Order: sequence, then structure tokens, then C-alpha cells
Amino acid sequence: MPAFGPDSRERQLSCAADARRAPQTRDVSRATLVSVIVPAHGRPDSLARCLEALSAQTFPRNGFEVIVCDDGSPKSLARAVAPFATRLTLQLVRQPNAGPAAARNRGARMARGSILAFTDDDCIPAPDWLERLAERFEQEPGQLVGGAMENTLPDDRYATATQLVMDGVYEYYEQHAAGNRFYSTTNLAVPADRFREVGGFNEAFPNAAGEDYDFCARWSEKGFSNSYAPDVIVGHAHGHNLASFWKQHFAYGRALLRVRQGVARRQMRAVRLEPVRFYTRLLTYPLRHGRGARRWAEATLVLVSQIATAAGAVRELARPHRARPSHRSSAGQPSTAP
Repeated sequence: MPAFGPDSRERQLSCAADARRAPQTRDVSRATLVSVIVPAHGRPDSLARCLEALSAQTFPRNGFEVIVCDDGSPKSLARAVAPFATRLTLQLVRQPNAGPAAARNRGARMARGSILAFTDDDCIPAPDWLERLAERFEQEPGQLVGGAMENTLPDDRYATATQLVMDGVYEYYEQHAAGNRFYSTTNLAVPADRFREVGGFNEAFPNAAGEDYDFCARWSEKGFSNSYAPDVIVGHAHGHNLASFWKQHFAYGRALLRVRQGVARRQMRAVRLEPVRFYTRLLTYPLRHGRGARRWAEATLVLVSQIATAAGAVRELARPHRARPSHRSSAGQPSTAP
């Protein structure tokens, strides 16, 4: 995973037009339309920043649409979306709170594009995000593309630690290609037809944890290809304190165990964890890539994150057994509950 310094952040995440190319002259047909799907819940200011970044894309405006699915926000997000109605091909749909997986599936049902690009309402796509995604699909149309994430809150130690965890995971999978490859829905794109064939996101994951990894696992089980695109960048602005940091990684632990249990059940084998070298590489990632004394504090928080993840997995193991019926996702295909 490449490191993105302040100069790169300013260059990639500013909303200024990228003068290196002139993609607005490119002819985009209905067949290559990209549908950007943004689940949202109760963060109108963050959503507005996301839409501002999407309105500044170097990709032709007639080449993409944006679908915002308001997942039961306490107040309607219509006021946050309204200023962009003339700047984007934009739809806003509201549903009762059902979680980001259901919100993404709702957006996918409304999408007209042949490519579905997912990001979140606290994300800031780089100006050339869609342009570079389109280039990837021109090279290999049927693949899943997972892009890079960059923490835009460098002074938030907990957000930085979460970014380091993701960087370490992505680096490991780049160096060890065997097995399932997982990507975050902060920056993920797939062909629409294959998204529906896989069954969309599993709505048995009601929170923002595990639903993306579950989708990637089922994608791989179909035999579909995937690739990591470090030049396809989305900034992520999700602040934390110690309590929310622990809660997030605890939830990851519960959800990731359910993902592994689902994989094991479908493949009729025992649950498998990552090898020891995975955790060794992850825990030492801040020491190998950090600078100065701060790297030790960052390594400590990465260790805390993994303790929280392990605690979440233990809690999930201890929960009472419940029947796990299959259910139908709102993407229109059956999806097996984890």
C-alpha cells in the first residue's frame, strides 16, 4: 500500500479540476455509464463534501449518475443534496433504517449504469476517481476493483491507526495473493450484472462491518477476478475517540468471524483464520512505515485494535445459536445469511 503524504493529499483530494487531461470531450455511451452509490445516515455536512467531490470529477458528467440512499436519517438529507441537483445527475431515495448493506442494495436496484461504484457519505473521492476506475474496466471489464483509501484526519490518532490497519491488510494481500481478497466499500466498483449474480450485499449484516468482506468472499467463490488499484483514491474522514475506536474494531471482530463462518459453511470445511505471518506483518506495519517516536504510539493503537477485534470474535462465538435462514437481498437475488 503506498504512503500518501501531504503533497499527494492536496493534489489528489482537492476539488479543483485536474488539468492533466481533458476527459470532458470523451464520448460516453449508456453501456459505459457508471452509477455511484452512496449510503448515507445523519451526516449532511459530510455528505455535502462527498457530493462536492463528485461534482468536481474529471470524468464526463454524462458518464455517471449518483444515487444517494438515505438510510433512515433522523432528518431528511434533501437540503444537503439540493444544491447539487443541477451539477450532477442525482437521485435521492429514503428508506427506513436498515443498515448500509440494504442501502447499497436499494441504490443498486435504481442504478442504470453497467458499472456500480460504491463509496460512503464520509468519503471524498479524488478528482480523477471515476476516470481511473473507467480505465480499469476498459482493461478488464468483468473484474471487481478495490481502490486505495487515505485518512484525511492525520491529527486524529485513532483514525490514523484505523488507516494503518487497512494499509497493512492491503499490503499483505498484495504480497500474498492466495485465498480471498477483501476490499472496503469506501472505494469499490463492480460490473452491475455480476453484482446481481453474486446476490448483492448480505443484509444480515445490519451494521457497517463485514458486509463488504462477505461480498468479496462470495465474489471470489464465483470465480470472478479482482484487482487492487492504488491510483484509484478516496479520502476518508471518519474521526474517533478511544471508545468509538474500540467499538468499531469490536464490531469488525464479530462481523469478520461471521464472514469466515459463512465461507466455511458454503465450502463445507472448518473455519480458517489468517496465518500467523498476517498478524505479525499487520502489527509491525506502523514500525516499518512510520516515522520517529510517533510510530510506537501508532503501533500500540494497532495492537489495541486487534485486541478489540479478537474480543468481538469471542463475543460472537459466545452468542446463543440462532437459525440462519437464507434471505433475499434488495439487489433482487437470494443471499445466504452468515
